[in-house]
Amino acid sequence: MDKDKNMDPQPIGVGYFGNIYDQFRGKVKEAFDFLIAHQDGDLIGVFYDEEIGDIDLVWGSSDENAGLKHIIDKHVGQGKDFITIDEARLAIENTINTGDKIKNNLDKVIYELEGKRVVVRKNLRDKSTGRMIEDKKKWVVTSYDNNVPKSDKLSAFTLTTPESDKGGRAVASDAVS
Repeated sequence: MDKDKNMDPQPIGVGYFGNIYDQFRGKVKEAFDFLIAHQDGDLIGVFYDEEIGDIDLVWGSSDENAGLKHIIDKHVGQGKDFITIDEARLAIENTINTGDKIKNNLDKVIYELEGKRVVVRKNLRDKSTGRMIEDKKKWVVTSYDNNVPKSDKLSAFTLTTPESDKGGRAVASDAVS
């Protein structure tokens, strides 16, 4: 057995989103699997658009509302945009590869295919200061199904709140968890 096949890819540097890897170019499923397993990282060129070039996939965070972690936390699960991570992965890949660019400006590109959307930033800014960190980085910020009204989507809060009133607001409970 070849030892190298069982070894994790080695980073080529460190950036804003953690270790940077260039071994996942065009390998969408492997990139998703790697980021989910490591919960950190910046994978260069997972997607490609002839007009704008390489598009990276980053783990990101829910706090920043950006990256794969944000997509999984906010948009994947029962009552959300995608039931499974595989469904999200396929939607993102197909939308970037064959969807229409419904917005393409200096800051972002929005791809759409059959109501599914993928938002790609064309730069990287520090969220707290707005300072430009990298002006040519293209990376997946989020993805969602625009066919499903927001009012029909369950939030992570709704899914984890044990009791709520008819308006979906949390109510006090005697239960201690």
